[in-house]
Amino acid sequence: MLLTLSIFLTIFIILYLTEKRRFLNVVALGLIGIYIVRAFIIHYPLLLPNDQGIISEMGIFIILGSFPSIMFILSIAMFFNSKVLLEKEGRKFRNLMLAILGLSFVIMMLWYVFVIFIEIENVFWHILFFYAFLIFGYTMFLYTSVLAYSILYLLTPIRYKPNYIIALGSGLIGDRVPPLLASRLDEAVKQYIKYEMKPYIIVSGGQGNDEKVSEAYAMKQYLIEVHHIPTDKIIMEDCSANTEQNMIFSKQIMDHHSHGENYRSIFVTNNFHVFRASIYARKAALDAEGIGSKTAFYYVPNAFTREFIGLLAMYKWTHVTVFLIITLFVGLLLRAYV
Repeated sequence: MLLTLSIFLTIFIILYLTEKRRFLNVVALGLIGIYIVRAFIIHYPLLLPNDQGIISEMGIFIILGSFPSIMFILSIAMFFNSKVLLEKEGRKFRNLMLAILGLSFVIMMLWYVFVIFIEIENVFWHILFFYAFLIFGYTMFLYTSVLAYSILYLLTPIRYKPNYIIALGSGLIGDRVPPLLASRLDEAVKQYIKYEMKPYIIVSGGQGNDEKVSEAYAMKQYLIEVHHIPTDKIIMEDCSANTEQNMIFSKQIMDHHSHGENYRSIFVTNNFHVFRASIYARKAALDAEGIGSKTAFYYVPNAFTREFIGLLAMYKWTHVTVFLIITLFVGLLLRAYV
């Protein structure tokens, strides 16, 4: 068992060291986590048999009861977080993402209690719950894996000196820099000072329909007025409309500004956004690792959930294929038993 785990860890380390910015690493880390949990259960079984080798009633109660209890606690926490977010950030649909996830937890919990604890003899309901549980379990596996890997990515130190620091835009309030964007710019300045004020700071972001100026212009003014950064150390990229374009257009600027010489860069965004932004950097062939700025704690769970949905959308055909395979498998079960 230790040999198998060593092989899994070696494969993951090789994947991580060769390229940190890919979704495959997330899946590999998640599979290692499942293997460790499985090994722990085998060595320290929760279901203890009695003298006749029959699983104890207490063990069954613990296992069957723990699932809905955990789901209930998590759903309450999600609803509470969404309530706080709505109060602080306004009544917007995007602030309900975690509440929607919590609702799915409640539905699964009630369905679980209905199927397991109420004696339902119709096998159709059991298979249908099994199907929903597989879809839900796959989604939660990815959610947990992305969370674990994002934290690992954030904690990994950058071991090179960048020539450019890209500060990613995130929307303005009219022509003002809001707190979320200010945290990115403050972190960019910290990195600028850390590297002896040698890198150029690229402020990246175009002008939205509800914005009076481009994000890049407002960000530049913030750096000059608040942090007194010299104007010749700030480069504006004011055409991008999303993170992918942030990376593509910033790379074009750096390619031109460096006059063909080799350069390295880092990008700064909020901590919940770093991993997905790093994948966009890789897609743009941009040699850049990410730095996360601090974000208000109440904001992170909902924002990370939106990031997770964004990651699913980036690899939607892979996940659609998995869902189709699960559906086909369950369809064969229904054909065999119903």
